[in-house]
Order: sequence, then C-alpha cells, then structure tokens
Amino acid sequence: MKPRVLLTIPFLSVACVLGSNTSVQAQQALRIPVASPAVRIHHDFSVSFVELSYSRPSKKGREIFGKLEPYGQVWRTGANTNTKIRFGEEVKFGGQTVPAGTYALFSIPGAKEWTLILNRDTAQWGAYTYKPEMDVVRVKAVPTALRDPAETMSLTLENLKPSAADLTLRWDKTQVSVPLTADSDAQVEAQIAQAMQGEKKPYITAAQYYYNNNKDLNKALTWLDASIKQQPSYYAYYWKARVLHKAKRPDEATAAAKQSLELVKTEKTPSIKEEYIRLNQQLLADIGAKK
Repeated sequence: MKPRVLLTIPFLSVACVLGSNTSVQAQQALRIPVASPAVRIHHDFSVSFVELSYSRPSKKGREIFGKLEPYGQVWRTGANTNTKIRFGEEVKFGGQTVPAGTYALFSIPGAKEWTLILNRDTAQWGAYTYKPEMDVVRVKAVPTALRDPAETMSLTLENLKPSAADLTLRWDKTQVSVPLTADSDAQVEAQIAQAMQGEKKPYITAAQYYYNNNKDLNKALTWLDASIKQQPSYYAYYWKARVLHKAKRPDEATAAAKQSLELVKTEKTPSIKEEYIRLNQQLLADIGAKK
C-alpha cells in the first residue's frame, strides 16, 4: 500500500497547486466598476497642447465643498492619485508664467475664494504628502454657483480661442475657472520665417494665419499671389478673394472669387466641388452686399 500512497501524494500536490493557480488567475481576471474613473484629455492649444489626467469622483448624495472636501484644506482636485496637467509650451496660468512641462494640480476650496496650485511633485497619492515648497504658482479664483448640480466632477478647457482658454472645474453646486493664455504669435512668426527659407513654402497657410489674426493683409496677398504663380488653384483664389474682401477691395475680391468658381469645375471630388461652389457664391453675395 505504501507505493500507492507515494504515487498519489505527488498527484494530490499538483492538483492543489493547479487549483490554487486557477483561483489566483480568476481573481486577477475579475474586473469591477471603478468608483472614480480615470480620464485623460488631450487638447490642441496654441501651437502645442494641454493634457489633463485625473480621476472623476461622483457626488453620491453627499455635500461636497465645505463638507466632504473641507474649506481651507489642500485637495487633490479629483480622486486617487493627484490630478496632473501638462503644457506643451510656456503658458500663463491665471496670469502667471509657467514653463512647458507636467504639474500636479492641487486646490484649496473656499466659500468665496479658491486657490489653484501647480506643484512639481506629480507622483503623489492624493494630497497627503503635499509640500508647499514644491509649488510653482498659486492663483486665486472666485467660485460661481451652478444652477444644476454636477453629479460627477469634471475638468475641461472651455471658451477656446487660438491662444486662450479657461480651465474649468465643475462639481456639485460649484464651478471654478482659471484663464490659460499662450504667446503663440511669436512662435508662429518664427516658424513662418524659417519655412519660407525652405523649398516648400507654406504660402496659403501663412496667409490664412495673417487673415485670421488681423495681421498685414498686403503680406498675405503677396504670399497668395506667389502660390497662384506656382500653381493656380481654386483654393488659393478663394483665399485671395477673402483677404481682398477683408482689405475692402471689392472689385478685386469679386474677380478672385469668380476665378475660384471657374477653377473648381475641375475638382473631381463632388462633395469638395459642391462646398467651394457654395463658399464662393456666399462670398460673392457678401461682397455685393457691402459694396
């Protein structure tokens, strides 16, 4: 009988080990809903980006600011690990200059005034080891009351402009915003100057930038004429018509729009062809209305 015992012991041991491994694998495979889901938001901003990484807590019937998150105490501005914000270029955060990079976003809620903080330590859980000496900037913001309470906390970029936006927090009955701005013009001008030295010159893109930012329209026209000289296109003539219209040169703008309409007849993609026929017709109507 002993040989039988010796033979069955290893078998039982292997079975136990396999059973144990199966249990561990089952536990590792189990996924349950997350109480505060993590989110990452990547926003084009100025000539680079702003990226937000944070976890979103929910109200769940609780009173948030002044209760769950006490006034006057540093808060992680979210849940779980500290909230992070990454700037792809130098920005002004609430009017204060901040270099490109990644920062922890902390806040100190208040009934009448909040303090928003950018801190160098981005590897914290919550705000338990927050160190004020690691702060980069602190800015003040006045909270406003939401008419409809927000169940889940959100951080968003709103009121977007080419080089400006508002970083806005909403949760429960409270909204707080901090303005973000960037000096993109100097960077774009440097890029244009460099690109114009290259073989493929971005004539139309540079002209569009000047048009959209109320810069030198004569310079924009010079670039568009250079593009047309290289290769006449309905797109270049359309933008030339827009620039001329903005420069209050209606007769020349009309001629350019008509030339665009003539050239767009060769466009092989029906949807694009239809779009630029419509755009030029609308432009011609606008020019005629302002003569």
